[in-house]
Amino acid sequence: MKYLKYILGLSLLIALVSCSSDDGATDSTATPLVVGTWSLTEVNVSIPQDPNDDGTASTNMVDELPCLTGLLIISENGNWTASITDVSITPITGDLYAIQCEQSISYSGNWSFQNNVLSLNRVGFSPITLSGDTLRESRNEDLPGIQSLVYTRQP
Repeated sequence: MKYLKYILGLSLLIALVSCSSDDGATDSTATPLVVGTWSLTEVNVSIPQDPNDDGTASTNMVDELPCLTGLLIISENGNWTASITDVSITPITGDLYAIQCEQSISYSGNWSFQNNVLSLNRVGFSPITLSGDTLRESRNEDLPGIQSLVYTRQP
């Protein structure tokens, strides 16, 4: 009887351990949250600039340059594509910079999503945080670099 209790206890322990969650798995219930089409709505710099010379400086270069566009498409099959206008930022003097649109560049690759963080598995992209209907890629570069890019979900 003593051995039977031991075997039953050991069996129960093995059953409990084998039913534990896999901490390394992607949260499959959250994955559909990022699937869809996302439009670039912000390209933020650290110091307000006025490249369109309208008299109003902004940290969001999308507000300043109508040519600055981008589209990010996240597919259910684990692939993504993006087409983003490249930006050149050249120091002029002090806190003044010449900022202008360059050519549009296309990217693609695979993606993963866990704990509200989207990872585009390609060099040059930082982890992107999901918050509601926006995706934010923080780069935290000072001018002549970019602080962050923000994408908004398209209907």
